Amino acid sequence: MDKALKHFFLLTILFFCSVSLFAENRAEFGTDWSFSWAFKDEEIEFTMTAPTTGWMALGFNPTRRMKDADYILAFVENGQVYLSDEFGTGLTTHRSDVTLGGEDSARAISFLEEKNRTTITFSLARDSKDLYDATFVPGEKCTVIAAYATSKNLSTKHRKRDSVDIIL
Repeated sequence: MDKALKHFFLLTILFFCSVSLFAENRAEFGTDWSFSWAFKDEEIEFTMTAPTTGWMALGFNPTRRMKDADYILAFVENGQVYLSDEFGTGLTTHRSDVTLGGEDSARAISFLEEKNRTTITFSLARDSKDLYDATFVPGEKCTVIAAYATSKNLSTKHRKRDSVDIIL
């Protein structure tokens, strides 16, 4: 094989490796609502953005509708972010992990709320060993439920909801 052809193949391989290495893992629900994720050591970081100043949520791996999903509900108020780690106890219900005997394992990283738009970044352990938390394994399928509301009251029904299957 001549030298130019070897260089071409090498550059092609490097290009495709770098594209997959730096590709952003992102899912969108229309043009104004999305979430992204990235593995960082023993954690996974999620960033969710929605056109609201109320609560928003991500739920991971429900068995049916909302049941058995690991939920993180979040909102911003008075310059602070509030996270609630919850579990899908029924087809349309969820409760705090702590009230079920588990742990609140979500960690807030950053937040921004401006012009009727909120962005919140939080992290979860890849495997917290908590019965009420999802396990996140790179390359595996994960069903994600997303929702948001116009209220900061977590018991208020969502304004919008959607779901998507992703590969972590």
